[in-house]
Amino acid sequence: MLPVDYRALISQADLIYHSPVEQSVEGQPIGNGRMGTLVWTTVNAIHCQINRNDVFALNREHLGQQFDSVDYCGGGAAITLDLGNEVFCGEVFEQRLSLYEAEVSVTGNGVRIRCFISAVTDVLVLEVDDRREKPQPVRLSVSMWREPQVKTGAHVAGYQFDECQDGVILVQRFEEGDYHGASAVAAQVVRAGITIAVPNHRSRTIVAPANNGPTMILISSAASLNFTEGLAGPPLKEMKATALKVLQEASDRSYDALVAEHRGWWSNFWSRTFVQVESKDGLGEFMARLRNLHLYNLAATSRGMLPPKWNGSLFTTEGDTRRWGSQFWVWTTEMLYFPLFAADAIELTEPYFSMYLRHLPACQKAAQQRWGVSGAFFPETTSFDGPTVLPDDIAVECRDVLLGQKTPPELSARAFALCQFDSHLRAATNPTAGRYTWISHLVSSGSELAVQAWWRYRYRGEQEWLRTGAYPLLRETVEFYRHLVRKGDDGCYHLDGMNVHEDFWGVKDGIMDLAALRGTVPLAIIAAERLDVDAELRAKWQELLDNLAPYPMGYQEESKALSGGVLADDVWAAGQRGEVDGQHNPEDVWLTPVFPFEDWTLETREGKIDDIVQRALDLAPWMPALFTGAKLGTAIRTPIVWCRAGRGEQLPALLASYYAAFTPLPNGFSLFEGQQAHSVEHLGCISTVLQEALLQSLSPRPGKAEVVSVFPAWPKEWDASFRLLARGGFLVTSAVRNGEVEFVALDSRAGETCRIRNPWHQPCLLRELDGEVTELEGEILNFETEKGKHYRLLPKGKEHSQHQIISPPKVTQASSYSLKLPNGTVHQSTLGRK
Repeated sequence: MLPVDYRALISQADLIYHSPVEQSVEGQPIGNGRMGTLVWTTVNAIHCQINRNDVFALNREHLGQQFDSVDYCGGGAAITLDLGNEVFCGEVFEQRLSLYEAEVSVTGNGVRIRCFISAVTDVLVLEVDDRREKPQPVRLSVSMWREPQVKTGAHVAGYQFDECQDGVILVQRFEEGDYHGASAVAAQVVRAGITIAVPNHRSRTIVAPANNGPTMILISSAASLNFTEGLAGPPLKEMKATALKVLQEASDRSYDALVAEHRGWWSNFWSRTFVQVESKDGLGEFMARLRNLHLYNLAATSRGMLPPKWNGSLFTTEGDTRRWGSQFWVWTTEMLYFPLFAADAIELTEPYFSMYLRHLPACQKAAQQRWGVSGAFFPETTSFDGPTVLPDDIAVECRDVLLGQKTPPELSARAFALCQFDSHLRAATNPTAGRYTWISHLVSSGSELAVQAWWRYRYRGEQEWLRTGAYPLLRETVEFYRHLVRKGDDGCYHLDGMNVHEDFWGVKDGIMDLAALRGTVPLAIIAAERLDVDAELRAKWQELLDNLAPYPMGYQEESKALSGGVLADDVWAAGQRGEVDGQHNPEDVWLTPVFPFEDWTLETREGKIDDIVQRALDLAPWMPALFTGAKLGTAIRTPIVWCRAGRGEQLPALLASYYAAFTPLPNGFSLFEGQQAHSVEHLGCISTVLQEALLQSLSPRPGKAEVVSVFPAWPKEWDASFRLLARGGFLVTSAVRNGEVEFVALDSRAGETCRIRNPWHQPCLLRELDGEVTELEGEILNFETEKGKHYRLLPKGKEHSQHQIISPPKVTQASSYSLKLPNGTVHQSTLGRK
């Protein structure tokens, strides 16, 4: 195994600011997966906004509109720590986020701040070390941005302040019908001589006397959230008591004691996997930093009851303002989670999968009510508690609209009113948009979730997850499609009038739907076999798969009739034209059979299909546009497909172009979705691309045995080493130098048969740790493994050599890259502030 100094390696991605932020969204993120904030400065103060991922002002039963004045979530309180004078300016200023320790430090004129949100309890711990010749009082303000009570129709948002020992607590409540939500933020300055000031009805200020030396400040939070499906948070009184208890327990300990257990959690997190890259121009190292930054963000935001919102996450800074509102998009959320499987951070996917599994009963109802079929329909966009369950008479009206038997203007006033918040219903019943809109007939999102649940099963091999997570999603989404398809005169099953994601609307045989079926039906069959259930359904699923319509091709007249849907005659087409012509939100949908549905991989090796995929990649419009400097307004998956297709020599240009296309902020976030919708979706894609370039573990076809492949899409000019998780439960470590793979080591967690593509194309020696040596040969090396054992592969004739510890030098400046492409385009960016 490679020796790694994880602290030194992860610290390469520290956010270093040598000048204060220009806008609050440039702040540095800290969080524990449930509560979080950006930390930013003004000339005399530190600022935070305490956010939680279980605070929602409303649920799916809201009687107003999507994006109305109460469609918000997350915010608990604004925090301002005023230190007096102009302390955060000038040459002495430095703000640094240590990723390895998840701790922010700020150095100002005579003042030093350090802070973190505990990984083990819901409290922000902050220490002010005032070394000024004339120290100033510490003034900690806890504020709310709304009036104490705001009534909007049937919705009420209210809050109140109470004093607690040496501090204050702010409790806010939301009520509408049967829905109740609440949060509490408690703050304390751990010092004697505290006073509480009331500057106005929206704020309370804790004032501590001037003092040389350290002063500790604590800010805790808690929330209560009742779900439509019966899952509820703690009652209001208990929630408030929880926040105060956390505060009290923390106040009995020192900053150093609290940070020690916090650092312990993060140290364990970082020690699981790693990626280390060496490139002549520093671009490879920069991209490895972005991977670590993304993993940090997910560990800081995805350990609670619900996943983070992609739009602002736990890091909004302007109160309730959050562009795109409180509902979840599958497309924008899933990108955050793609790299976590190979990064061996699968427990961070728990909030994501748990939320959608809780939605399953409502999605089964949605399939019946909206489409008139069995199975489960997962709308692309939905509330945290799932799609709205309609009264039966209203459901009939909505179904008639979706199936084209009624137009939206023909809806009753009651039906129209009940369809204004649920994002899918709102899109489907828009009276001015026609029958088809962005997500009205987008039905493949549930299949994406099901495929990802299968990935989780294959990475960990947990039979219980297969039974309770992966199979229910596979079964119900396949059943939905099985009842949605119609058998044509040609004997094939077809789909008519569906969207190809948000790109093409109302088409026949959309490529993404057909890819979804080919990517999930085999998995559902295998899962049912392994669980020994649903024998009759297995036969029906196989019959569906055997007779499924082929992918549309560019040479077909029906395909050519769809404007923008054809790349070339000999390449898959987006679909065949239905009622709506043209392209709407370009997403390179021709590539969806490759990713996420894996109907083609590098292991497929079928010449005709191989040619189609490679030609589609050449012709799909987004990457050529990015290579010339185009900007992105959506996080396309095309770079992942380039890696899946083995295009390693183009990896540097691909990564540099993709990152620059989002005009990232100094903290790595991007505002491509709009103000207060800052996102790290692009980091999720880059992290996935980097890992897929280093390691793939894919099947020739969905459900077949996976083949491990090291450096399948890696540029020869970049050296690298890594430890990543492969499907089958193999923790793989390897290194490449000067284009030559040095070794491959595997730890078997599940005891499965290992199939690995021979990286040397010559006979190899397989050595068990302290065990026997076996000679293997062939392009694919097959060997049995035992759970818990370690294996090492070397080419025959090469001796194992000791490797120096991976320990890069400490960084002290913001990191940058600049890459000039052959076409003359220069892509560059900086992480941090100079």
